[in-house]
Amino acid sequence: MKRLLIPICLLLAGAPAMAQLAFVLPMTNASIRPSYAIQVSANKTTHIIFPYEIRYADLGSKEIAGEAVEKAGNVFRLKATGQNMFMETNLTIVTSDGRLFSFLVSYKDQPDAVTYDLTKILLDGDVSKSAKVSSGSQARLADNLNKQGELAMHSRRKIRHVGYQTQGMNLFLKNILYKDDVMYIVLGLDNSSKLDYQIDYLRTYVMQLKKAGESSATQDVPVDPIKEFDASEVVVPRHGDLVKVVAIQRLTLEKDRRLVVQVGEEAGGRQMVISIGPEELAMARPL
Repeated sequence: MKRLLIPICLLLAGAPAMAQLAFVLPMTNASIRPSYAIQVSANKTTHIIFPYEIRYADLGSKEIAGEAVEKAGNVFRLKATGQNMFMETNLTIVTSDGRLFSFLVSYKDQPDAVTYDLTKILLDGDVSKSAKVSSGSQARLADNLNKQGELAMHSRRKIRHVGYQTQGMNLFLKNILYKDDVMYIVLGLDNSSKLDYQIDYLRTYVMQLKKAGESSATQDVPVDPIKEFDASEVVVPRHGDLVKVVAIQRLTLEKDRRLVVQVGEEAGGRQMVISIGPEELAMARPL
């Protein structure tokens, strides 16, 4: 009986170790995303240009300091905090389109470059180096979402009866397109005035129409854009024009509801609002 107890005890003693090993999986090459190598110094500022606005940033060490530029949300500035060289550290950035960018940061008194333009790489289709971190539908996370936005931006005007004019500014609906579960609202802005129009905000929400004699207020429901093309373009020059594309979750509306697009001017009074009805949304064309 004692001879049987010894092997059983040995098996029980080794069970926790075996259980731990069973849950340890190796990392494959396909699971690893390479990082960009950049250099910083204490007497020069390094700028990184991203294709979309920055939503999150993590600095791996107190030896470096950085932040998104206030007037250009897709530009990140980075600098060493001291004159002494430091060990290589990392920087992680997440942009509004749900992509994660990883950097390995090293110190050099005279950096080889002080500006890194990642929009050029992504426009060439090399998007596999940045991981997807946002949650949601497959269409939102697809690599070709940027391409669909570009196609929508250059589409021809198909809608001519929805617009708003004020003080030389004209906001109008050009087209509504969709791909999978993403809808692209194509907007045109014309400026015939003698002053540039600086866009302060662009909002989208669903509004319920009031019935005759109804005094109670109805609640507007915000529609959060998946992406805005091109978010970095915020000025409609005098005697010029601009095209904006707002990508939202595909939707239809009841007869008493409207999708409202509101554009406001920075430090100005030229606010514009257009109302998109269920009929226009139902006429959306495939992209």
